[in-house]
Amino acid sequence: MKAMAGAVLLALAGCASGPASAVAAPPGETALQKSLFAAGVQRFTFDGWAGPAFPVWIFRPAGAGADAPVLFVFHGVQRDADNYMNQWIDLARRNNIVLIVPEYSRSAFPGVESYSHGWFAEKDGAPRPRAQWSFATVEPIFVAIKRREGLSAETYSVYGHSGGAQFVHRYVLSGGGPHLARAVSANAGSYAAIDPAVRWPFGLAGLPAGMWDPQKAFAVPMLVLLGTEDNDPDHKSLPRQPEAMAQGAHRLARGKNFYSRASAYAAAGSHAFGWSCGLVPGVAHDNAGMAGDAIAFLFGDARIEPGRACQRVR
Repeated sequence: MKAMAGAVLLALAGCASGPASAVAAPPGETALQKSLFAAGVQRFTFDGWAGPAFPVWIFRPAGAGADAPVLFVFHGVQRDADNYMNQWIDLARRNNIVLIVPEYSRSAFPGVESYSHGWFAEKDGAPRPRAQWSFATVEPIFVAIKRREGLSAETYSVYGHSGGAQFVHRYVLSGGGPHLARAVSANAGSYAAIDPAVRWPFGLAGLPAGMWDPQKAFAVPMLVLLGTEDNDPDHKSLPRQPEAMAQGAHRLARGKNFYSRASAYAAAGSHAFGWSCGLVPGVAHDNAGMAGDAIAFLFGDARIEPGRACQRVR
C-alpha cells in the first residue's frame, strides 16, 4: 500500500538520530522483548513533558527515509506495548512507516483514568495542569521523534485498540493536537458519548472549560473501527460501569451507538463531519485482526465515506 506522505504513526520515545538499528537487549528482558530488540526495535525513556517519565518503543524500517509517515499506536489496558509493537512491526516494515508505541506504565499512569481518560484531575478531584494531562504526551513525543530521527513529516496519525481506542477517541474529542492528521479508534470498550448531560469519561459533562469544540473534533478524519464478532456481552475486560452498560451490551453495539449519536449531533448543529465507521468482518476483540484494515485507511487506498452508516471495510 502506498504510504501517505507526511503522516506519522508514533509511539512514545526519545531516540538517537538516524534509523533505528538492532541493539543488545538489556538484562531481564522477556523472550518477546529480546526478539524485538534483535529486529531493530528500540526502547527509550521519554521525559520531555511536564509529567512522569515513561518508556517508549520505536521501530524505523530500513526503507523509511526522512519523509516517512509516522504512526502512534496506543496499547490496551494490559499496558503491553511490546505485544502491540510485535503485532505491528511487519506492517510498519512493509509500508515503511515509523512506528512509535508509548508504554503508559502503571507506575507512571496509575489507573485507567490517568491513561485512557485524559488524566484531567487527581483522585481527590483537584484539577491537573493541562501540560500534565495524558493527552499532553503526544505532541512532545512527535517533536522529539522528528528531531532525533531527522524526520520531515509535518503530521502524525494515531491508532488505538481497546483501552488505546478509548484514549484515541477521547483525544480527538478533546481537540487532538495541531499536527494530528488521521485517527483510528478500534474496538473501544466504552466511549465518551456526545451527550452534554453525561459526565466524562462517558459523556461530555465536566470537561475542562473550553475543551469541547464540536467543529474542531468532528473535522478530524477519524475511523471508528469495529470487529463484527466483538459482540460478547460477557467478555472479561468489557467495562461494566452503569454508564458503560447504558451504551450497549457489548463493544460492537457501543461503537455503533457512539458513532450514530455523533453523526446525529453533527447534523443537528450543521457541523462538517469527518468521521466514518468501518466494520471488519469475522474479527472479535483482536488488535492484530484490526491492524491491516487500519493501515489501509490511514496510509493506503481504503475509502470509507464519512457520515454514512457503519459499512464493511472489505
